[in-house]
Amino acid sequence: MVGSGKLAPFTTVYDFQKFLDAVQANDTVGSEDGIPVLRYESVRVAEVPVGLGPLHTQFDDQGYAYTSLFVESAIAKWRLGPFDGHDSALVVAKIPVHYNVGHLVAAHGDARHPQGRYLVSMNKLSHGRHLSVGPSQPESSQLIDISGSGLTMLYEAYTEPEPHYAILMNANVVHPIEVYPQAENRDPNAIWAASDARIQRSGSVVNVRMLAVRSYFAPSEIEVNQGDSVIVHITNSEQSTDMLHGWGLAEHNINVVVDPGETKTVAFRANRSGVFPFYCTNFCSAMHQEMQGYLLVRPRGGATTAQLLNRTPAGRRAGG
Repeated sequence: MVGSGKLAPFTTVYDFQKFLDAVQANDTVGSEDGIPVLRYESVRVAEVPVGLGPLHTQFDDQGYAYTSLFVESAIAKWRLGPFDGHDSALVVAKIPVHYNVGHLVAAHGDARHPQGRYLVSMNKLSHGRHLSVGPSQPESSQLIDISGSGLTMLYEAYTEPEPHYAILMNANVVHPIEVYPQAENRDPNAIWAASDARIQRSGSVVNVRMLAVRSYFAPSEIEVNQGDSVIVHITNSEQSTDMLHGWGLAEHNINVVVDPGETKTVAFRANRSGVFPFYCTNFCSAMHQEMQGYLLVRPRGGATTAQLLNRTPAGRRAGG
């Protein structure tokens, strides 16, 4: 077991069997919150002087460990033994990173069988290593080759602030689906043809079964009453890769992405009267901009559909 505490300039290696032996012998130095604290000297096997501000450690398949050094802005490479009292000799290489690394990840570094060739340093600060676009800045993540005796920087990219955790794995272990097969869609509200589209009312609840396909929605018009609860079940009937559709109803702060072969449900209350456009929010074809429709909300007291169509979503007459 390996642990670091940021304030001490070394990483401590513990022997799990020594933990078990210390527990069995009740070799403790008191307790914290009622939990016995084992004697440090009884379970420690090494204090590896990796550098300033050690935080996290990852492993490869060649018997090396890699520890991030927050204060030093570096990563240390060190051998996992022998732990014979010559702890200083265990550190074999360091590489500076930019800047103040926290977390890091090696290929399959959290797995039982690490596959050590690459490591990513997730740095907490970038300090002008990119074109400035304002006070809110991305942070630096750096790809490092760990396959040789040293460490070699290969590539730098930028991520959202405060990068924490990531997974680095071989591409050949990733086998995602790209389309949800129609035959496996068990949603009772799924539809696969425009002829199956429905608008059904039960009291003040309106259920809509909607089809999304290049390049239209069916139904393209939904009429409800002010105060109704509206439930829209949207099925993307595409069975082609990368053919996502979106459903955006901006005036109700709704935007949902529906993958090929997927059915998603959105629900809202139609509290405002008027005509509200909905539209596809993921580019899908040359006719993408034509993939739209309207939600017509009749006000209490009853305006006609024609009157509603002459009004904007805010209730003002078009052109007024």
